[in-house]
Amino acid sequence: MQIAQILIYLMVVIHFASLWKIFEKAGRPTWEGFVPIYNYFIWLKVLGKPWWWIFFFVIPFVNLVITVALHVETIRLFGRYEPKDTLLAIVLPWYYIPALAYDKTATIEAPTDWSKKKDKEKRTIHDHITLFFMAPFIGHAILIIFKLFGSKDKVNKPTMPAEWTNALGFAIVAATIIRTFTFEAFTIPTGSMEKTMLIGDYLFVNKLKYGPKIPETPISVPFVHNRLPGTMTPSYVEWLTYDYYRLPGYGKITRGDIMVFNWPVGDSVVLHPEVAAHDYYAFVRNGAFQRSGLDINSFEKVKEKAFQKERERLAEGGGIGNIVQKTKGVMRLPNDKKENYIKRCVGVAGDSLSVVNGVIHINGVPEDFPEFAQYSYRFDFKNTTTFNIQYLIDEYDIYQKDVQMGIDQTTNKGVAYFTCVPSIANKLMSYPDLEKATIDIHPKGYDYAANRGEYYPIYPHNPNFNWSRDNFGPLYIPKKGSTIELNEKNYILYKRAIHAYEKHEIEKRKDGYYLDGEKVTSYTFKSDYYWLMGDNRHGSVDSRYWGLVPDTHVVGTASFVWMSRHPEKPMTDGGIRWNRIFSFVK
Repeated sequence: MQIAQILIYLMVVIHFASLWKIFEKAGRPTWEGFVPIYNYFIWLKVLGKPWWWIFFFVIPFVNLVITVALHVETIRLFGRYEPKDTLLAIVLPWYYIPALAYDKTATIEAPTDWSKKKDKEKRTIHDHITLFFMAPFIGHAILIIFKLFGSKDKVNKPTMPAEWTNALGFAIVAATIIRTFTFEAFTIPTGSMEKTMLIGDYLFVNKLKYGPKIPETPISVPFVHNRLPGTMTPSYVEWLTYDYYRLPGYGKITRGDIMVFNWPVGDSVVLHPEVAAHDYYAFVRNGAFQRSGLDINSFEKVKEKAFQKERERLAEGGGIGNIVQKTKGVMRLPNDKKENYIKRCVGVAGDSLSVVNGVIHINGVPEDFPEFAQYSYRFDFKNTTTFNIQYLIDEYDIYQKDVQMGIDQTTNKGVAYFTCVPSIANKLMSYPDLEKATIDIHPKGYDYAANRGEYYPIYPHNPNFNWSRDNFGPLYIPKKGSTIELNEKNYILYKRAIHAYEKHEIEKRKDGYYLDGEKVTSYTFKSDYYWLMGDNRHGSVDSRYWGLVPDTHVVGTASFVWMSRHPEKPMTDGGIRWNRIFSFVK
């Protein structure tokens, strides 16, 4: 058991041991201090707080903030405002609350009389300490700004530090509840969902539909995901953690849903100052292969030693292109602090999925082609001319950064490369001197090592599978309660799910397969899994690259776009996409 959990349990015991004594001093019956839940209701009443605050005690993080606030209010009840009293109430309530309760000289005093200068003065440092605890630095920065604009303490009213503590405390608690359990703002940073979701879309994620998750690492900086803004410093601590638990929702995950989820392979990431994070496992595979200088067949003989050497290199701060050296290396992330991704759910638990020449098949049936699904195209011209880039931008909203144009050295004719939906490619066939448009389809057995310098980037990253970006599977997507036979193929396909997501030790030995040290021939899944892909099929790193998404990683469904800004246009010149504001996601 973690120390933080022990301290929380101890705090509950101390409350039962101390509240009855505080109630006695307040003129309440002592028995009220020993009745679970009811004693907290009476505690709120004695402190003059709303009865409905009782519900805050069941909300992770919020319950910690409220408990500390009530400890501070308790010492105020006894007129204790010295800095040491305030700090003890915040930092060491396990000692100070019972000490105050059993101190025969400690008596309940009248509330602060804000009309009296003496009462205000004795609270000055106390109120500054509580403001700093509620919003470190930010609270005082706001206070200073308002004072610079002429704000002053009001006559017969609480001081500005006291008012800001209450205001910020309420705002943080309310916003945390909304963000954690209902809707959360999300930004589309990449083009993996083009043209369904556009780079620069600002949207709200609905967590109610599938049921909101209880935070697994509740002690964190409010409104920040996993790192402090502008830094590589974690925004959370792991002194206290909870097991995965999801509250009931009003809907189920279905094929076609656009989902926000925690990146499955994001448990270990290579940090980057400009990009959220890089896939650590891909870094190991590709780094080891590229550094070996061998062809793919020769590398297979030494890959295990090469992988281990690359892991050690990354751990010591080395990396590809010095990215790791610049950002202090590898970061380990708990489930709820993994990077948030957004993709479309194309396969649900129990489905058998395959991709044939870029078309998804579910249980042998080809998908209904998504309206905005995109592919990479090569456009060949009859002569040395090529596209007018401004025409592509204005007519088809294609990003300039995504277009590559030049002269094919073999044919000495113009050529262009970019991703677009098939309907746009068909329309472009009327462009002057354009000869043909060809989709870039990777067949099974596509040589990623020779063509891209990558070591089997397609899941499950194993030479026994010749799957590619456009020709993949078939793959069974596990359903909770379903059982698979443990054989060579299934071991490779589901090893990570069993180990990383379902927390079992699984290994292959000469005489068979072992689960948590016991020989087994099959495995029954404890979770549902999903297959997520971007609508930009050739511009999306998705389940084809990192595999299954467990239900424990599902955050919510994309709801509606409240703001959209074109990344390559100024705000004053078509930068705001007015037609997308307050539009619902399909």
